[in-house]
Amino acid sequence: MGEFNKPRSVAVDGGDNIYVIDITGRVQKFTPGGDYVLGWQMPETDKGKAKGMCTAADGGILLVEPHYTRVNHFARDGSLVHQWGEEGREIGKLIFPRAIALAPDGSMWVSEYSFAERIQKFGPGGTNFLFSIGEPGDGPGQLNRAEGITVDGDGQLYVADSVNHRVQVFSADGIYLRQYGHAGSKPGEMSYPYDIRIDAAGRQFVCEFGNSRIQVFDREDRLIEVIGGSGAAPGAFNNPWAITLDSQGNLIVADSLNHRVQKFWRKKQS
Repeated sequence: MGEFNKPRSVAVDGGDNIYVIDITGRVQKFTPGGDYVLGWQMPETDKGKAKGMCTAADGGILLVEPHYTRVNHFARDGSLVHQWGEEGREIGKLIFPRAIALAPDGSMWVSEYSFAERIQKFGPGGTNFLFSIGEPGDGPGQLNRAEGITVDGDGQLYVADSVNHRVQVFSADGIYLRQYGHAGSKPGEMSYPYDIRIDAAGRQFVCEFGNSRIQVFDREDRLIEVIGGSGAAPGAFNNPWAITLDSQGNLIVADSLNHRVQKFWRKKQS
């Protein structure tokens, strides 16, 4: 209890409790201060392990199982509320779903990789397919393993387009808006961005698996801060896999190969 083996996804519930799933397929819940609360093992792991989480509309947790092509909705006590997803390459079905993001209206975006480089949008509860965006490639609106996705307060979708080493932004209707980033290790460049989150001020936190750091960009995609770097010391990372932000804007990082989760308190703005 309270230990990790390559944590791969993090999320917070409506009370800012922290949920972590690691490569063993177990989910653990912690208080905002990091005290262990409860844990459970995902029942099916032979095909592959779950990864990809976000807060559900009711304050619970949504958790994706790529190899079982489904989305799980858990209550805060770890009980399963709802499960949905039908395997298939056709639109409206799921094939290797990777990440999920909740829009302000309760609709949900789900990214998929491998057989279908796309992101689909579903109505609340996942029961109503709305539309699909993306196709394989490196052009505007095309995708190469979208590892992490998030939605801002206006409903715009932000995509960590990992193998294209960039972030892409789409409107709530799925229209391509812009992109930024390219391969490299200098400030503003990216190496396998695996996750992204947006705070209340519109700042974009981009988690780089390859560069072992978090870069923070403003609303205009301008770099304003670099957090971390390769290492095992507090504040450093070893292939961070995922991030989340709590209701206070504090940053939580799944520091995968350091087998830990780190929390960074939000800086007060001058």
